[in-house]
Amino acid sequence: MDYKEHIRKKDGGLQAILSYKEGRKWKQKSKQGFEDSKKGEKKAQQWMHDMLNQLENDLHLNRNYKNITFKDFTDMYIEDRKANLSDNTIATFDTAFKKFSDLNNLELKKITTMDIQRCVNKMSNANARESSIKTHISKLKTAFNYAVNKYSIISVSPVKDIEFKGEKSGIKVALNKVEVNKLLDNVKKSHSVKYYIITLLAVKCGLRIGEILGLTWDKIDFKNCMLEINIQWNKIDGSYGFAKLKSNNSYRKVPFNNLVKSELLHYKNSNVININNKLFNLNNTKSLSTYLRNIYIKAGFDITIHELRHTYATNLIYNGLDLKTVAKLLGHDIEQTMKTYSHVNDDMMNEAINIINKI
Repeated sequence: MDYKEHIRKKDGGLQAILSYKEGRKWKQKSKQGFEDSKKGEKKAQQWMHDMLNQLENDLHLNRNYKNITFKDFTDMYIEDRKANLSDNTIATFDTAFKKFSDLNNLELKKITTMDIQRCVNKMSNANARESSIKTHISKLKTAFNYAVNKYSIISVSPVKDIEFKGEKSGIKVALNKVEVNKLLDNVKKSHSVKYYIITLLAVKCGLRIGEILGLTWDKIDFKNCMLEINIQWNKIDGSYGFAKLKSNNSYRKVPFNNLVKSELLHYKNSNVININNKLFNLNNTKSLSTYLRNIYIKAGFDITIHELRHTYATNLIYNGLDLKTVAKLLGHDIEQTMKTYSHVNDDMMNEAINIINKI
């Protein structure tokens, strides 16, 4: 690319001017307000260098998408990725994009970091959960990275240095033993037995909601008190059914205690077994999660069913089980477990220090 750089004094400071040739025409980019000093001159030169790199990158952009809007891009992105992503993952992208609907009519190339920040601020002001905001930003970042690296629509992603705060900290809620018993007792007395059993399996076995709804009676070994987790209930091609598990680590066997054994046997003997041998004749995991959350809130616990799985893991670690075994029971890899539950080990170390100080 043919170009010329020039720095001149203007309005008490310095102005950087970058002239460049596009086709047969010369065009110009300029910026003023740099300090009239060696330091200001250096910053002006850096600005021209960065601008030149951006212009050269823009030469390789796909002209077919020159004026594509955020809405048209996200629709195209979802359609193109359907073949390689699960319905659940596609749904999380769709949900995330809707949170940034204020960008819909903007051309993708004109969207700035501040435009995105305003959308995030809107979520924070609406008391959205910190984890939810983080997920939405992550999905948006993935899509914009595709716009840069796959579609060549833009040269640089604006999803960077986004600040946010949410309703909760990054550490999930974990109930103690007394709270677990109180929750189970409330659900058992006040709601249908199936919701009690689902809650029991989440907090005493650490199962995901899809694994619970995919559980069949033939996968329960009452003699050895063991659950075999090798399938889940999930959305496939727009409808719910049996599906593969989340990852290879998810395929596992999970032991259960005498309370779970007793309650499962009573539930089995008191209910007609479904034709597909499922424990629960429920389909929609999302609506079930919402319904259970409302049950838990009414019982005095502001938690989700997934946080009962977190409670299971946290209590195992507090009671001395090593992280490798906890990871195996959860269906995680060890690195993921160490990252998620590092704060538990920190708490245990602090407790050890307190005990040592008393000796």
